[in-house]
Amino acid sequence: MTFDISFQQITIGPLEIRFYSLLILSGLLAGVVLAQREAKRLQEDPTHVVNIAVVGSMMALVGARLYHVFDQDQWPYYRQNPGEIIAIWNGGIGIFGAIAGAALGLALYVWWINSQARNKRRGPKPIGYLRWLDIGAPAFLLGQGIGRWGNLFNQELFGPPTDLPWGIPINVAFRPAEYIDATRFHPLFLYESLLSLAGVAVLLFVARRLAHRLRTGDILLLYFIWYPAERFVLEFLRIGNWKFGAVPTAQIVGVVLITAAVALLVLNHRRSREVRQEYETQDAAEHQGTSRGAQRRQRRRIEPGNRG
Repeated sequence: MTFDISFQQITIGPLEIRFYSLLILSGLLAGVVLAQREAKRLQEDPTHVVNIAVVGSMMALVGARLYHVFDQDQWPYYRQNPGEIIAIWNGGIGIFGAIAGAALGLALYVWWINSQARNKRRGPKPIGYLRWLDIGAPAFLLGQGIGRWGNLFNQELFGPPTDLPWGIPINVAFRPAEYIDATRFHPLFLYESLLSLAGVAVLLFVARRLAHRLRTGDILLLYFIWYPAERFVLEFLRIGNWKFGAVPTAQIVGVVLITAAVALLVLNHRRSREVRQEYETQDAAEHQGTSRGAQRRQRRRIEPGNRG
């Protein structure tokens, strides 16, 4: 039996273990652990996490791959080589497609659990879609932060040449033609990984320290502000990104997501404030009415005509 280890993979006989796949799997497992902790903290059933991870990851991979395959620069190749569409182990996934796929996977799981709860007297308890999106947002971002290191081993997601000390070497086979003579490039995967891990810390801090001010869905909306913002910035350095006209598609999607998330966040809290003020007004009116009634009863008790 042969054994070989290279920069991209470990080969044991006929078995190939790619570091790209190992990093994606490591990110998934780390996300599962974090989501289980968040579920317990929010008094939700943590046993749902593994089921959601299985369904969500499958749908995320499908969505991520389709996002990559239908890139206007990639589609001509895959149209000529349809067998390569499923070769996800060679790299080539789009994170916005993964987000959409994972959200769809969670929606299907929530629908299935809630349908079971309606049809069985002793079935599982119903679960909330937005509630679990809040639980999953930091976990998903953690998985992204770890999984991005797989791009290093696949020699992808790098920026233009740089003389900075943290520049990474890129094999000549993976260099763009205009940079064929360059050797070291911006490690965009590293920048995105660090920003994503920082985002996890921010989301967890807000979820814990500001829990009394949060509404259901707020952590998800913060995710849709943080991650698209980091992608928007990094797209300025990305080589060979998918563009709509002259603008990177990821920046267009990012602006749409950030705008929608901010608007929904403001609307959600404005509505919450209005409801709270309405309840406070009603409580004050009820308290005032009760106080006036008590005052009238007190006056009747002390009036001479009412004495026994």
